[in-house]
Amino acid sequence: MFKPSGKRRDHEPGTQGDVGRDLPGRVRALATQLAGRALTDPRVQDVTGSLRGRGEELRGQVHDRAEQRLEELIEQRRQERGLSPEVDAALAARRHEREQRAAQQQIRAQALQHAATPEERRVLTRVADACPLSGGQPPAPRYTALLDALAPGGDAGREMAVHRAIWGLAERRVLAVSAHGEVDFGPLVTGWPVEGAGKSGADGTPQESEGRTSP
Repeated sequence: MFKPSGKRRDHEPGTQGDVGRDLPGRVRALATQLAGRALTDPRVQDVTGSLRGRGEELRGQVHDRAEQRLEELIEQRRQERGLSPEVDAALAARRHEREQRAAQQQIRAQALQHAATPEERRVLTRVADACPLSGGQPPAPRYTALLDALAPGGDAGREMAVHRAIWGLAERRVLAVSAHGEVDFGPLVTGWPVEGAGKSGADGTPQESEGRTSP
């Protein structure tokens, strides 16, 4: 009579057992692939940028309130006991920096209000991040760099949407595009003549800009 063995046989190579053992690796690979796609999705970038911008805004507000309170304490002591000219100068410098940051935040917010579509808001956010006038860090983004960042993978539909956003904003004079392909704020945001639109030094003061056009 046949007696079944008490030992459990392993699956032969190439059977369902190997597929089961490979499943965790495949799941990890798929998750990595999906995460990579998500990071390049403009909608995800919008959410990430919005959260980052809101966090920076809140940190700036807390910092400014602390600075203002410190200035009030120093001013109170100055009135009571008097302070040296050096301390007065330092107090004035701190107050100027705080007011400048507030002005930069206001310009950034006003610039983003000109966005009529999600693509326009993405473009304006990138420009604001690189413009000292709105508290950003140069250099100004180039036209091709905006396309690469906002339409990854060369998707024709996304690229066309970015093209329309840039030129729509330029036609409304919100943006200005230089002959070298640099995209910066236009006169509607800066209040400067077209020739100097958006071009500013590290302190946010206007500088000469050659070949910059705003339709």
